[in-house]
Parts: sequence; C-alpha cells; structure tokens
Amino acid sequence: MTNVLISGIYPDRQQEEAKQQQAKEALVTSVSACPLHAPPIAAAQQVLQYSLTCEDESMREALKLITPTKDNFRTGDYKECFNWNEISQEFHKQLPNFAHLPRRHPDDLSWYAVVFRSQRRVDCSNADLFEADKQAYEEAFSATNGSLLVYWYTGLDDQHNCLATCVWSSRDIARSVNSLPRHREAARLSADVYVHYHIDRYRIEWAPKNQTLKVEPW
Repeated sequence: MTNVLISGIYPDRQQEEAKQQQAKEALVTSVSACPLHAPPIAAAQQVLQYSLTCEDESMREALKLITPTKDNFRTGDYKECFNWNEISQEFHKQLPNFAHLPRRHPDDLSWYAVVFRSQRRVDCSNADLFEADKQAYEEAFSATNGSLLVYWYTGLDDQHNCLATCVWSSRDIARSVNSLPRHREAARLSADVYVHYHIDRYRIEWAPKNQTLKVEPW
C-alpha cells in the first residue's frame, strides 16, 4: 500500500510570490464583498483507523486514473466531469489482485468523496496554501493508516477557480481527522483567502450487477 497523492504540479514559490506582489500592487479594493473566515475547528477527537480490504485497495489503484473529461470540471457537475466509467473498469480489473485481503460486506460497497470548490483572491499566497494542504492530507493518510484513497487537485484557471477532491474508505474516518494539527494549520492559513468556496460530499457506490460506479450526493 502506498500513499496516493495525485495532483497537478505544485506551484513554483518564486513565481507565486511575484504574482502575489503584482496582485497586491494592482489591487484597489478587496475582491471579496464579504470576507470569509476559516471554518470552526472541531474539538480534539480520536482518529479512526483504516483496515485493509480488497475493495478499498482496488479502489485506491483505480482512482490513480482520475482525469477530468470536461474543461469546466472546476465548476461543473462532479459526476459528469470525470472519467468514472474508466475508473469503474479499472476497479473491477484490480479486484483479483487484492483477493488475498478481507472483503467488505456486500451491502457496504461505497466510498466517501469530498469536493472543495473555491475561487481564490488574486492577492493570496497560493504556494503556501498548496503546501499546507499537501501536508494536511499526508498527515491524514498517516494518522488513519491509509483511509485516504486519493487526493487530487489542479491549479487555478483564469478566474482563479480551483477544485480539490479526496476519496476516503469511510465517511466516519474522514470526519475524524478534522482536529489533527496540520488540518488546523491549513484551516488557519485559508482564512480570508477566498472570494467564495463550497464543499460538496458524494457517495461513490459500486453496483456489482452492472459493474459500474454510481456517483451521487451524500
């Protein structure tokens, strides 16, 4: 089992700092009409642990193929903007490779996806945000023994829109990492850097009869 962090190329710090300085010099008024604040941080709680299963490890491998299929994937429909058919085929193909692992219950063949969409302020430090985000998800992977199956993001488009998505083996495990130190730090750094942001949650469910993945709002 290996850590899966799939992303675009991390931004060059010098280039990002130069862009940030240019943006500050050109900025006359805030691009945010209503300043945002970091979401409330949950009280410390026990981080739940992941146990290896055939289906989860097959999904981890399949999600390495995740690719946008539409140019507007940062703002478009999550279930329509990625190659879920291809991921479905790869998941089914991978199952025999992990047949030695315990199986999930036939009635429990779903995964928890979180989609974070945002529009960044033009004067924010993208390099710092990307690095803090990366460290937070590496921390979550380690603390949960690998429940984080994939973390995927790209850079900003021309309107500074961004999408980041992660898929977990379990909703409960995903929610248990909110109070980890690097997650708290990432939340602190993200305060007031967005024009707006929105979080969606999806259930990715395997339908054995059709051998397809269904992606629906949680």
